[in-house]
Amino acid sequence: MVSGNRFRVLLIACALLGSCASPGHFEPTPIVESGAAMVYLYRPAASNPGAKPLLLSYPEVMIDGNSYGVLKYNSYRPIELPPGKHDVRLTGLTENSKWEPRDVNYSINLKPGETAYLKFRVEFDTAEMGFLELGPKYIISLNQVPESTAVYEIRDTKKT
Repeated sequence: MVSGNRFRVLLIACALLGSCASPGHFEPTPIVESGAAMVYLYRPAASNPGAKPLLLSYPEVMIDGNSYGVLKYNSYRPIELPPGKHDVRLTGLTENSKWEPRDVNYSINLKPGETAYLKFRVEFDTAEMGFLELGPKYIISLNQVPESTAVYEIRDTKKT
């Protein structure tokens, strides 16, 4: 017979092993407002081995001048918007952000009922980082990606 404490440890170990073995899953957020569109803004984990770039840094999400919170490392945020053209800016120039690089901007034109996926990519630029270079160099971009790619990247991030 297994004691209570040993059983709990065994149960926790099984849960941890199970969570490591299976990929995450993505549950779409339903559009609430009739005729609105949905944008998923996400920042997946960096693909480089070792230390992750700007792991503890995060920009504030501004769309058409309105704040939608910050976008932390390895997270995503669903944002419902009215159809039309929208200017997305990821910035470190606000009180809520913790981001030193320059702003990243993107314009998107949404149709009613449309779902769009914007990937915020932050990677080390290893091609530009020499042995004697001071400080890291980064590849930082914000681009729309197809749903067929995005859902597999988002599923391993945390919803914020």
